[in-house]
Amino acid sequence: MKIIHINDITDERISNYLSLKESQTHHTQEQIFLCDGDKVTLVVLESQVQIQSVFAIEDFINQYKTLLEAKVPEGQVFTASKKLMESIVGFRLHSGVMAIATQPKNEHFATLKSPYIAMNNIINSDNVGGIIRNAVGFGFTSILADNATSSPYLRRAVRVSMGYISKANISIQNNLVDTLITLKNQGCIIICAEISERSHHLQNYTFPENFALVFGSEGQGIESKILSIADEIIDIPMYNNVKSLNVSSSSAVFMYAAKLRK
Repeated sequence: MKIIHINDITDERISNYLSLKESQTHHTQEQIFLCDGDKVTLVVLESQVQIQSVFAIEDFINQYKTLLEAKVPEGQVFTASKKLMESIVGFRLHSGVMAIATQPKNEHFATLKSPYIAMNNIINSDNVGGIIRNAVGFGFTSILADNATSSPYLRRAVRVSMGYISKANISIQNNLVDTLITLKNQGCIIICAEISERSHHLQNYTFPENFALVFGSEGQGIESKILSIADEIIDIPMYNNVKSLNVSSSSAVFMYAAKLRK
């Protein structure tokens, strides 16, 4: 494996790593995403996602040489001093390990298998990453998201997901309502995680085998059109005048309950 040493911040071979604070638009246009940190990068390297390049300190490269040889195209493993890497990317690095991967092709929802986790208008990247990490961790890999939801491939979402975005099957929907109606007509139970006059407490609910579990934004909740077609609306009882949990935290509670009661 050829390791290329970078000594110049203007080296075009590492252009995808330049000034990461400002580069997200370019990454989105090029349909690539960044892995930042050794743990995140390792998860992605061990997935089926296509790796374009790795930019890391020599200790990491030497430790995972076999994995890098198997996953990274020849001539696309770069290294530099951590100080130089920080000057290139524009912020202090956590571990001096990064990679650029190709965003998987958007899945058609019909290719995914029940149960589904659906995200409606969740614009916070931390929440998107957290929900995906929870989903994969609890065994739910079919993810639906509408266009209003923040991209799962933003750097922050990838990092909060700990790279497990690479092990999820994600389908971005132009019209999530229509998709859920189609699934419902095929026998899928639509369950909304929401507090409303129609909602029942989670501890009293038994999840079916075939379902789509929908989470909404913390500010506005799940949109009314989706609530109107829901078969069930479920909430988590709260105490001490706490109104609700963060949506990422709520998702973990719901998914754990769904896993227990399937």
